[in-house]
Amino acid sequence: MRNPGAHLHILEKIAERKAARKRQVSVTADSVTLGSHDAADVQLTGHQKAFILEIKNDRSGWWLLNPLRNPDVRVNGTKVGLETRLQDQDKIEIDGHEILFEPGSKWERNLPPFIPQPESDESLWRYFLEEAEFDEILINGAKSIFVDWKGILLPAPWTFSHDDFTVQKVHRSTKVEGAWASWRLNRQLRFQAALPPLVEHPHVAIRKAKKFSLKLEDLEKARFGNPEQIDFLRRSLEEKQNILISGGTSTGKTVLLRALVEKTDPKERVVLLEEEAEIDWPHAHLVAIECGRGNLRQAVIESLRMRPNRLVVSEVRGAEAFEMLQAMNTGHSGALSTIHSNSTREAVTRLESLVMSAGTQLSVGSVRRMIANAIHLIVQLDRNAEGERFISGISRINGIQNETLLFSDPLELEPKGIRQRVRLKSEDE
Repeated sequence: MRNPGAHLHILEKIAERKAARKRQVSVTADSVTLGSHDAADVQLTGHQKAFILEIKNDRSGWWLLNPLRNPDVRVNGTKVGLETRLQDQDKIEIDGHEILFEPGSKWERNLPPFIPQPESDESLWRYFLEEAEFDEILINGAKSIFVDWKGILLPAPWTFSHDDFTVQKVHRSTKVEGAWASWRLNRQLRFQAALPPLVEHPHVAIRKAKKFSLKLEDLEKARFGNPEQIDFLRRSLEEKQNILISGGTSTGKTVLLRALVEKTDPKERVVLLEEEAEIDWPHAHLVAIECGRGNLRQAVIESLRMRPNRLVVSEVRGAEAFEMLQAMNTGHSGALSTIHSNSTREAVTRLESLVMSAGTQLSVGSVRRMIANAIHLIVQLDRNAEGERFISGISRINGIQNETLLFSDPLELEPKGIRQRVRLKSEDE
């Protein structure tokens, strides 16, 4: 019988610190070892004494082995002798570390409810527009359709009869016949299409607006962030620090931004700018302005005359970066924004490039000083192979030295000049 794999959600205690490092490990082999030794598949920080554990699969299921009979090993609070059977959501504790166990079979069983193939192409298209289960629907020609379900791309069982149907739908929706097409339906659906001869088959991406709002408390329960991270972000909001959320595609940047906006004091006037409105923002006194493509820079300038207590730029991706930093540096504290990047350092580099693209003739050193004075915190997001999104780190910009930005981890006791990148997603460490 095929091993379905397992998933380990690890909260690793860092030596002499209250904060824990969050890690995600996917187990695809029949066993994996965890311990303080270099030889362990997943190495954890040792505090008291050396330890080694093995999580092993056989025909009867998953087991936890304690070969050294360490008396501090517990599962759900119960001491473990030599071995014990593991069940879904069992919590393993050793030397201050917590490991939540999830069998891979749980993920296999938990699939979306695919409906049978509709009777006609028109019925299938209408279903795509009306259903609420998927975040995105990707049509790669008539015979290949994928869906984004809870952050995971899955092949769908449906097909269209021919490519012409999709091409005609795009042309009727946009009233143009070019190779590229982009349009919206109400505020709920956004479409992007690439058509022949640019591609062999018509490709259409249908992105759906989120119909729910997660609060910071919900994100903590969903393990998007650990309690220390969530509490720190809550306090940073109250202190009106300027926060930049960084992450790759589908890592939850907008999800976290919405949660922060929701937690903002309802007495404050929030002016929020976005190129294309995708979602409803949960705040009592919020002015949401849809700027349109290419107009975000001017919108930042104009919005400052609308008496914002907080300025929110849903995503900075162009020359508006200069105006946003200028606003932060001239008394508009508590600003929030997101940027598309895969690391904290990359976020700063990308922000530099965007400011330089504004045609300001500033030197790199001047731009970095502007960033150091404007941005207080960068929250980095990541997503693992199972589609789980989480905060991989929070960095504070402490200043600049010799034109190099200095970072520290505000959740650690001892700051560092250059923050080392911590790998939080593991496959085969």
